[in-house]
Amino acid sequence: KYKNIVVVMGAGASVSAGLPDFRTPGTGLYDTLKDYNLPYPEAVFDLSYYRKNPQPFVELAKELWPGQEGGPRPTLAHSFVRLLDQK
Repeated sequence: KYKNIVVVMGAGASVSAGLPDFRTPGTGLYDTLKDYNLPYPEAVFDLSYYRKNPQPFVELAKELWPGQEGGPRPTLAHSFVRLLDQK
């Protein structure tokens, strides 16, 4: 009977799926971007930077894309949100 549902989910749902968080020293996403020679870590998600140099984002997206061998997999929380969408 409900037509609109809002789901508020924290980063933990994606971390448990195998995606890194952003800021944990040593393992966080921003720490892993050092090889990309970015002017600042957030540049990988900055549209104006992407327009000048899309390669860092493209490479990062390849690494994090779901469905790869050993890559991130949806969690029960993700499956629940999908079920809500489908119903």
